[in-house]
Amino acid sequence: MGKYFLFERNCKGRWIEDREGDMDNVPEVEWYYWRKGSFIPKTEVIPNPIKFSLQPYNPHSSDDSHHMPSCLRAAAPLFRDDLIVALRACGVYNLETYNVAIRDPDGDQIYTNYKAVNIIGLIRAADMNKSNAMINPNGPPIIDVDFDGLVIDEKKAHGQLFFRLAESTNAIIVHERVRDCLLMNGFNDLAFYETEKVAL
Repeated sequence: MGKYFLFERNCKGRWIEDREGDMDNVPEVEWYYWRKGSFIPKTEVIPNPIKFSLQPYNPHSSDDSHHMPSCLRAAAPLFRDDLIVALRACGVYNLETYNVAIRDPDGDQIYTNYKAVNIIGLIRAADMNKSNAMINPNGPPIIDVDFDGLVIDEKKAHGQLFFRLAESTNAIIVHERVRDCLLMNGFNDLAFYETEKVAL
């Protein structure tokens, strides 16, 4: 089976400010589809590239540095090209990718070595009896559950290597095999948290 971890960025560096599409009169992306764990409908018009902007660098922030991390959080996760290559080498093939252009407002550099990533796979893998879960009384028992300690049922995960958690779709879950592979390949700006010990 194997243990599962919460996949996150874990480094100082640059951060995404916002998507810039509206400034260029291009269609707005319906980000709802990107959290469903399924292929984006053919009727959805995706700009090529999707444009984002970095936050201006703040030398007084403890979170900022000039490092461009392998993973950036935006409306959809933005993975650097070498991270995507490494994930596929680790056996992760359920990534639908789209070109992006990320503008740096401090020097007008444009980064094109990232992709917006749609993760195919939404799995109800939480052991709700063993997890410390806070279900929104106005919401469904899946999608927006808050966890203060998540226990993954490995049988429900069916050996999947990289997926979104159906009970809390903002959570990206990674198998220990992929974690070990990425760390071995030098991706030290990523974090792999034990789900039982973090809130999400």
